[in-house]
Amino acid sequence: MNVSFKGVKNVGSYFFEQKEAKPIVYENQRYIVPKGRYMNLYAELTNIDGNDLDEFEPVLKAFPNKNNKNAVNISYNYFINPDNGKKIKIYTINDNILEMNDITFKVFNSIFKLTKKISEMPREKLTVDNSFLRTPEAMDAFYSYSLNKEEKICDIVDKAFTRDYAQTSAAMLCKRFEKALIKYIYS
Repeated sequence: MNVSFKGVKNVGSYFFEQKEAKPIVYENQRYIVPKGRYMNLYAELTNIDGNDLDEFEPVLKAFPNKNNKNAVNISYNYFINPDNGKKIKIYTINDNILEMNDITFKVFNSIFKLTKKISEMPREKLTVDNSFLRTPEAMDAFYSYSLNKEEKICDIVDKAFTRDYAQTSAAMLCKRFEKALIKYIYS
């Protein structure tokens, strides 16, 4: 699958620094959210300047976005199991956990290409429709971050949909997905 992501719009990303390890409970299991950087990326795909939406369609069909059938929301997080110290890496696409295996390898590769393309795009190509910023879709893309911070969701969205945030997180996610792909290929 050769994907040429020229057609993206409303690209946003948010990342935050976890300053210190924090214990949490998820589905009756104890975990530790370690110190580090956590991020997610939102992008709406289009067929402008190519057929990017059509080429990414199998991924969007397998992992649909509940608010926009043409959008992807990608995140990377990790936790530590306090009982054995094992690191648990969680990749998600449109709120679906994505585990690396033979079936999802192409999905990981497509996401890697998308994040690489966004991180390297000329700044003027990263466009955001101003009317999009106050939509429920834009708010939902980063809502979970407002739960853990004192920042209002509107302020988070205003930061997230800037070129600097979008390209910085895209570059960081690109590295994470590249590492996962390489590790899988060589294991």
